[in-house]
Amino acid sequence: MGDTYLTKAGLEKLRAEHKSLLAQKHQLTEEVSKAAAMGDLRENAEYHAARERLQHVSSRLAELDAKLSHVKIIDELAIKDGEARVGTQVTLEDEQTKEQFSYLLVGPDEADPQQGKLSIASPLGKHLLGKKNGEKFTLTLPKTMVSYRVITVERQT
Repeated sequence: MGDTYLTKAGLEKLRAEHKSLLAQKHQLTEEVSKAAAMGDLRENAEYHAARERLQHVSSRLAELDAKLSHVKIIDELAIKDGEARVGTQVTLEDEQTKEQFSYLLVGPDEADPQQGKLSIASPLGKHLLGKKNGEKFTLTLPKTMVSYRVITVERQT
C-alpha cells in the first residue's frame, strides 16, 4: 500500500473512526458469541447477521490499520514553493469562461470537491501535480477538453 496523505484533521477523523470500529467489533464479537450459544447455527438469523456485520467492521479496521501505518501528514511535508503538490492551494482559471476556483490538493481519503478539497488521484488532481504559477494545460475528459491556467500555487498553512 502506498502513502496515505492526510491533514492533521483528517488523521484525527480516521483515528476516531478506528476507535469507534474497535468498540463495534468488541460489541459484535459478544453478539456473535451469544447468538452462537442459542444452538443450531444453520437457522440462526441473529448469528449470521452479527457475523456479517463483524466481518464488515473487521475488513474496514484492516483497511484503516494499513492506511494509518503509512500516514504522511500534509502539513509537515517539505514542498517546493510555487509548485502544485499535495498540501498546496491551487487557484485555476478556466481559459474559456474565465471563471476562477481554488482547490486544496489532498489525498483520496480527504477529497471533498464541494469543500474545496481535490484528490491528487482525480483526473484534475493528477494533471495539476508539478504545475507552476502561470502554467497552462488542457485536461482531456471523456466528452470534452478544458483548458486551464494556474493562477497561484500556495502552501496551505
